[in-house]
Amino acid sequence: MVSIILLIVFGTSYLLHNFFSSDYYLYKMKTKINAIYDEVKDLSLDQLMEKETAIENNNNVTIVRVENNGSATIINENIQFALYKDKVALNKFWITEEVLQKVNEGKTVNLLFNQGKLKSSLLTKIYEQDGSLILIGTVVVHNTDALNIVNQFSFYSILLGIIISLLLVAYFSKKIITPLEQLQDVAKDISNLDFKQVTIKSGDEIEELSKSINQMSQRLKSAHAELEKKNQSLNTLISSISHEVKTPLSLIQAYTIGIQDELDDGTYTDIILEQVKYTSVMVDYLIKLSKIQKTEVHKEKFDLKELLLKVISQYNITLKNKNLTLQTDFHSVERSIVEEDISQIEIVFNNLISNAIKYGEENIFGISVVNDTHGTLKFTITNKTTRLTEKQLAYIWDPFYVIEESRNKEISGTGLGLSIVAEILAKNDLKYEATLEDSYISFSVWFDVED
Repeated sequence: MVSIILLIVFGTSYLLHNFFSSDYYLYKMKTKINAIYDEVKDLSLDQLMEKETAIENNNNVTIVRVENNGSATIINENIQFALYKDKVALNKFWITEEVLQKVNEGKTVNLLFNQGKLKSSLLTKIYEQDGSLILIGTVVVHNTDALNIVNQFSFYSILLGIIISLLLVAYFSKKIITPLEQLQDVAKDISNLDFKQVTIKSGDEIEELSKSINQMSQRLKSAHAELEKKNQSLNTLISSISHEVKTPLSLIQAYTIGIQDELDDGTYTDIILEQVKYTSVMVDYLIKLSKIQKTEVHKEKFDLKELLLKVISQYNITLKNKNLTLQTDFHSVERSIVEEDISQIEIVFNNLISNAIKYGEENIFGISVVNDTHGTLKFTITNKTTRLTEKQLAYIWDPFYVIEESRNKEISGTGLGLSIVAEILAKNDLKYEATLEDSYISFSVWFDVED
């Protein structure tokens, strides 16, 4: 498009110059003669004679005056002689009777006298003033040859300009189009879930665009990976739910058929009720997990030690009935104000303490809150377990994960408690971990201390 525009502009300029320059030159000379006439038409003969020389020198024109009497032949001879005295030699000059009649009627007449081989013409304006004929004239050079040379030179100049312009257009077009093509290819790759990056160093808006596309690609890559992870987790969750629900339903079906076939030894009903209770507990956990995933985090400042003491107090009777001892180490911490979602943190503490009570293999477990580095509080709960290995530790946060060596529901549970804890801590952007050392498992959570 730029090349076409250049061709049109240069071509139009050449044609105008070639075909209309002579006419434009003549038009400008006529305009000059008319301007001088407008300047002197109201002057008396004496005033005109005073200014004649200055006007001729300033405008490169000739002004002559002759008496307006006698025949046309005498007037022509007088004008030619007056022009000759002003060093204007003419081959052709003749004023007709018709021209003289118009002048005598008070009109002005413009005449152009072609001088033939002299390659010039005399452009004149004639009018009558106080009984005299006044001629204002200027030589118009026949510039056809000069214009042909100039037009030829202009043609070559324009041709060279077009070639240079096309080369520049090609260069800058390539400079612009090449990175745009790279961006287009990257955009296609991104649309096909191939999150590539592009490196463009052009120092202009295209480079800024490439940086924005790279950022978009990186974010889409992260979002896609997160989505795939969630889809995988969802598939795993659905598979786990199907497996966990199928087992108690199969048992309920089998023992119900046994009752119908009168094979009940008195324990079938208890087993059915046990499986119903387990299924009900699992459904409650799933509902709780779903609610936590949808619930927004509402942070507020509260005293972590006070909340922990409150939660522990709810387990006093349970600890006494099970003959368990809880060792605490957090009273020495002075600053324990944190800003988190208090209701969700309470759920975390409840789940971790109930797990320690239910699955601990000693009659003692510990809870500590200590000052850690960079103004944080580290909460840790520790109990003994010999059923968990280091390899299994990485999966304990997954929904429905239970230790394979024991499928006893009284021991292994639903496998949803710790997944709820992990979901809450992730939503609250809290760092957490589980470690296993010398058959003791520790769950730790870090909280930022507020002033």
